[in-house]
Amino acid sequence: MRRLSAFVLLFGVALGGGVPYIAAAQEPEAPQEAPAEEPAATPRPSPQTRSEALATGLQRQLEAAAQLQLGDEDKFLALWHPANTAKARGVLVIMPSEGETADWPRAIGPLRRGLPEHGWHTLSLTPADPALSPGPRPPAQEVPAAEEKPETEENAEPDATDTQPTAAQTTSAGYLPEQTAATDNDESTPPQAQQDTPPPTHAERMLARLDAAIEHARTLQASTIVLIGHGTGAYWASQYLAQLQPKDVGQLVVIDPRAPLQGEQPLESYLATLPAAIGDFYTGTRAAANQQALQRRNAARRAGHPDYRLVALPGLTGDRNTEQEQLVRRVRGWLERKPPQ
Repeated sequence: MRRLSAFVLLFGVALGGGVPYIAAAQEPEAPQEAPAEEPAATPRPSPQTRSEALATGLQRQLEAAAQLQLGDEDKFLALWHPANTAKARGVLVIMPSEGETADWPRAIGPLRRGLPEHGWHTLSLTPADPALSPGPRPPAQEVPAAEEKPETEENAEPDATDTQPTAAQTTSAGYLPEQTAATDNDESTPPQAQQDTPPPTHAERMLARLDAAIEHARTLQASTIVLIGHGTGAYWASQYLAQLQPKDVGQLVVIDPRAPLQGEQPLESYLATLPAAIGDFYTGTRAAANQQALQRRNAARRAGHPDYRLVALPGLTGDRNTEQEQLVRRVRGWLERKPPQ
């Protein structure tokens, strides 16, 4: 019997090793581990712009009663300071230069806090960030690369025989049901008007902030509304008055005015055509500033402006407090002057 078993084994090996193949086929395969799912990436919040970061710092420093949020879609911080008199003379809307805050230590803060002592409400605004200003920008969205999936039974291309409809898929009439057509109210596709609407330009944002401040001043039923602009803020205040021509804004104060990089027209072209009274204050310590001031004065004279006054401020080197006090006195004197008959 043992000889017969050995003979059968040798006969199987001689035929090609069938016995080892049978043994290998009987061994169980190791289970394949499913790939671990990667955690979903948490979207990072967009970083604050320069003006937003500076405004946040002001909100921590100043009392809540002095803070206002103006604007509809483009919210911004404004600082309110009521007049310290029984009867206010009016409201001063102050637009700082680009890159400054609503409480900037030069010109803006001293005027905002100093003029209420002489009967004026002040409303100081936060300028919008220009497109070319330094500061953090939202990171560019990275497009994820398409992952190559191994061809398995689930994502393999179906054979021609697999695409044939089965009996369960057909209707009783013997044909396939029609696909539902996309309706006009499909929410997945945004309207074409929304897709084509461009974001507001920097000029539109600046003018919208001035308009929101003027609307707020009107709610106070003030007898007089005055616009004050510093640096590039003077340019945007001039453009606002030239384009919209509000009848209840009768005076404009510009302090060291200059045109921004996105300026559409020269500053003197706006100032010369304004019907409002204009007080043009500049620091006459640089030759370029003196030349620009003369260009603005000559443009106003050629246009026959009825109430334009150019005021040179002497620079006091090393004494900034006295320099700012002098600015407040000069602006106050111009506001309280008697207009020409």
